[in-house]
Amino acid sequence: MKDRHSDAAANRRGPVLAAAMAAALAAAAAPGASAQVGVNAVQRSFINLSFEQPNLQTVGCRVYIGEQYVPGWTTTHGLYNQENVGGCVTPPGFVVGQPANIIELWRTPRTNAGLTVNARSGSQLAELNAEQLSRISQNVCLVPGDEVRWRFSHRGRASATTQDQMRFLLGTAPIVQVGTTNTGSGGVITTFQGSATSAAGPNGWRDYQGLFGYNGAGGVTNIGFEAMSGAATTGNFLDDIQVFLKPFIELTGTAFQTVEGTATGGPVLRIVGTLDTDLNINVSITGGTAVLGTDFTTPGGGASFSVYVPAGTYDGDSVRPLGLTALGNAIIDGSRTVELSLEPSPDDYLLSSTQACGASAIAQATWTLLDDDLDLSIEKTASPTSAVVGDSVAYTLRVSHLDGVDGSGAVVRDPAVDGLDCSAAILSCSASGGAVCPASPTIGALQGAGLVVPTLPAGGQLEIGFSCVVTETP
Repeated sequence: MKDRHSDAAANRRGPVLAAAMAAALAAAAAPGASAQVGVNAVQRSFINLSFEQPNLQTVGCRVYIGEQYVPGWTTTHGLYNQENVGGCVTPPGFVVGQPANIIELWRTPRTNAGLTVNARSGSQLAELNAEQLSRISQNVCLVPGDEVRWRFSHRGRASATTQDQMRFLLGTAPIVQVGTTNTGSGGVITTFQGSATSAAGPNGWRDYQGLFGYNGAGGVTNIGFEAMSGAATTGNFLDDIQVFLKPFIELTGTAFQTVEGTATGGPVLRIVGTLDTDLNINVSITGGTAVLGTDFTTPGGGASFSVYVPAGTYDGDSVRPLGLTALGNAIIDGSRTVELSLEPSPDDYLLSSTQACGASAIAQATWTLLDDDLDLSIEKTASPTSAVVGDSVAYTLRVSHLDGVDGSGAVVRDPAVDGLDCSAAILSCSASGGAVCPASPTIGALQGAGLVVPTLPAGGQLEIGFSCVVTETP
């Protein structure tokens, strides 16, 4: 028997299965990048540089506070009861009198024993000599060959003539030893690694800076400040610290997807480190099936381009799109790919993992452009192919999503025609390739408003079967 459903029978390819499908598909969600942002990143610079966290708020107050409440910093100070002098606002969990490995923080301006002290940067500072000559430090990821530039500000407390002394150390190896009075006089005492200079700063502070080459093994390395002199409870104010290292750069994943004509899901960079100047990161298109200028564009229009990153501190949650654009069209041209690579520039940045210290960077990725013009087909077959009045004919509708965006929500409709009685038909459905059959499909829905396909990814297929009785010979 000749199939009377000629509008559905002929392997139709295009954006719709039936008139109702176009509207249903318009709501299909566009896929995004395969990688997630906001991971735990390696530390490539100091954080909480001026001890502004926790925010103590109350001018002139002082705390002995457990290291767990001071982001970034740890201490060698032994257990001592926490204190709050002057009504500092303390973080949840802080308890006066509770033993902790303490760090001493001041909220300035603070006057003590006739001496008024202001922070070098912001409103807060640390005093190394809390109840012991202790060390405070942070763990930073270093790799062989790193050039480490550093700076910090130091101030004595008790005397205008006698220096408070401290060392800046890499692990247990000193980098520099400095001494400063409470008027800012003093300077570098001994340079152990690289170079170091100093200059007088405001309000009795002295500013130190320098650089050295790191030739040790790659890995997380402790960098800190250790008091060398002063009374156990008095001396060595510290503020405005920074370690400058070439930033780590990598892609957030190896695979990205963007629906043509949309702006989401494109390749993204992750950056870890502090930039004191603007940076350009070099990228090259290395292959793929997509055509530059037809299917996508790059910043500047060439196969090699750069991504601009402004100066600032980047902690791994800071990401930067590459600036690629997926161009839209009205052609069923399927999925196309762009292969790309980050190019090294060791004088400016390092291609290295931002998530595991010393691991390799994600430096290559494939960006897939998904066709927004659905490439679907529907094929209807009958068995037997010829019949007379009274015969039963079994029909199969094969719905295939060949390529393009997600087809979930598509509507399949097969209108009733004269000469066939399908009122008693019971529908069967099988699915493959990730597709999911409509729940409890009925012949009434199929011939009426249509069956809504809940899940129909690219590569998915449905087979819907039913039988009808011939009531008139064609």
